[in-house]
Amino acid sequence: MFKKVLLPISMKTKERSTKAIQAAMHLRPEEIILLHVLDPVPEVIGGKDRQQLQKEADDAVQDIFGEYEATIKAADIHCTKIIDRGTPANIIVKIAEKEDVDLIVMFSDGRDCVTDMLLGSCTERVLRNTSIALLIIRK
Repeated sequence: MFKKVLLPISMKTKERSTKAIQAAMHLRPEEIILLHVLDPVPEVIGGKDRQQLQKEADDAVQDIFGEYEATIKAADIHCTKIIDRGTPANIIVKIAEKEDVDLIVMFSDGRDCVTDMLLGSCTERVLRNTSIALLIIRK
């Protein structure tokens, strides 16, 4: 039914990401694309310090990707990994369209803070800005 599924993951909420991965694998797509969106390194940091911060962040994500990728491949599902920087909701929508996915799978546990109450959660912002099907996994 679904050939390509986009699965944004968060390093902050490993348990939640694991539940979303299990749900995505249950759908038996041909491919799961793991996406992690990093905050951009502030412009005031430049040169080697900027490069070092970016490399450390990328390496940390690769470690987590390795665990998830092994789980997905063990289920005989192709896995692609993408790391990008920017505003998570915007990047999720951009990558979903670029990769021509059939479904986006995200975890949501409701409003977490004042920012979410004012601007909406990342999941809500993705929902408002894409025409791609969105499966939201609740806690």
